[in-house]
Amino acid sequence: MIEKPLEDLELYRREAMGAFAHEVRTPLTSLRMVLELAKRQSTGSDLVLDPELTSMLNSSIGGLQRLADDLQETSRLERGKLPLGSGPCELEAAAAAAAELIGPAVQFVFVTGGVPAVTGAWDVPRVIRAIAGFAESTNRIGDGSGQVRLAVNHTPEAVQLQFESGTPSPEQKPIAADAGFAFFRSRQFILAMGGSVDWARSERYLSATMSLPL
Repeated sequence: MIEKPLEDLELYRREAMGAFAHEVRTPLTSLRMVLELAKRQSTGSDLVLDPELTSMLNSSIGGLQRLADDLQETSRLERGKLPLGSGPCELEAAAAAAAELIGPAVQFVFVTGGVPAVTGAWDVPRVIRAIAGFAESTNRIGDGSGQVRLAVNHTPEAVQLQFESGTPSPEQKPIAADAGFAFFRSRQFILAMGGSVDWARSERYLSATMSLPL
């Protein structure tokens, strides 16, 4: 893995924390709304939660738990306290699992005819989440159509997955917190598995390429 300059690492860390802080507000806002609605339906000191409010409450708590788990996991990885699995990981199965994880909100449009039947010594669940995370982020800061173009290429040494949404323009933009915490989490795990992540961004366009060694 190529060592990045310290300022680049600090930039990614700052933007990742900015993305996390933004995303944690959504379930917190939902929790506040649930409590306000419950108070209106209640008498005395007891809160009344009907089935709809209970579902909203569980969903909000679940969202907070997932964000907390993701932050803890990436923190442990950064501190060298999280062991990674070494496969075998079948890329075709991992891509299918990722598509199921993000669907139907985001769907893949295969540019190269599908995912080749290659197997690598990678951490299976984290490759799945990385594919899902890059797809979600690409759609998020691309054109937002819900369709992400996916091109998969490989050599004897590595396999590359390129996620693309939107139409590129000459004026380049940096990756920032609006890419979502999933982008930074996914990037961190691909790097930890000996891979690399490259990207190109302009207005309503993102191309993100994750590469894993074979």
